[in-house]
Amino acid sequence: MNYLTGFLLLLFMHTAMASQCRVNGGLWQDVTYNSLYIYAPVLTHPGSGRILLDGYLMECRYTPDGFPATVKDYWHTYTNALVPGPKFLNYRMGLRINNVDYPIPVGPRIHLATMSNNGRGVDLRTYMYILTQGSPGSPIDIRRGDLLGTMVLKQTNNTGNPVEPVVRVYLYADNNFVVEPSTCTINNNQSIDINFSTVDSTQIGESVSSTPIRMPVRLNYSCPDPGVTLPIKITLKGTASSFNANVLGMSNINLGAGLLRAGVLIGPEQSFNSMINNSSGGDDVVFALIRQSGSTPAAGAFNASGTLVMGVP
Repeated sequence: MNYLTGFLLLLFMHTAMASQCRVNGGLWQDVTYNSLYIYAPVLTHPGSGRILLDGYLMECRYTPDGFPATVKDYWHTYTNALVPGPKFLNYRMGLRINNVDYPIPVGPRIHLATMSNNGRGVDLRTYMYILTQGSPGSPIDIRRGDLLGTMVLKQTNNTGNPVEPVVRVYLYADNNFVVEPSTCTINNNQSIDINFSTVDSTQIGESVSSTPIRMPVRLNYSCPDPGVTLPIKITLKGTASSFNANVLGMSNINLGAGLLRAGVLIGPEQSFNSMINNSSGGDDVVFALIRQSGSTPAAGAFNASGTLVMGVP
């Protein structure tokens, strides 16, 4: 009887460690205590009616062991296979599995991958997505370390051995990003190029009020759904200058660019309120180039980048 008990314990130890996963070619992680903790650098890709949270490669494999090469593990969804993280609870979410979208509640028995006992990883090709909406909402500000969601999966095999009842994959963000799940756009989602052209460094002012180097820009807001009328908030996202926290930093550390709306300076991570009437609106803003006080910026090309995000007050 003692021998039988030991044999059963060995079986459970084997199945508990039967799969490993990794992200972007990193170190393999064991599925332990029915759980897997994944940190992934996520990109946002708008698609047809949804925004896909992808940009990373998640592979899983059968843990190499002494079992025959014919042994395989199978991963598929379990009941309620996606539990969104705290910042996504008020949005319509889903899982995209092998290029097919499954909205919440994601049902059981959807096949993700077959992992043979050959030591090679299999791309799960499974990503979260958020459905878009026809009017602006509050942007979702994801910080590194935030829990994006939990995938609840079932693992089986072709050996007849006991299996993990449920495997929970906890997906955490390994980067900062902002998601705006709205189909409303600023300038039709096209890049806005602010070209200051060639400037004389001695003519660049030390404040946004004194500098003559300015570039006017028209911001056009539009929503595809008809009859959208509501107040909106436009937020500037970007890295602040090292010498002035209220302007965007440039590749030349002695330069910065400030955003002015109605003469008011809008710094990085700051916002201004506006309005959409009958699905359209707009604002005229100015970008002003400044230099650090007492500096003479070195000659050469300079650049910076930022993002304007539409939300609601």
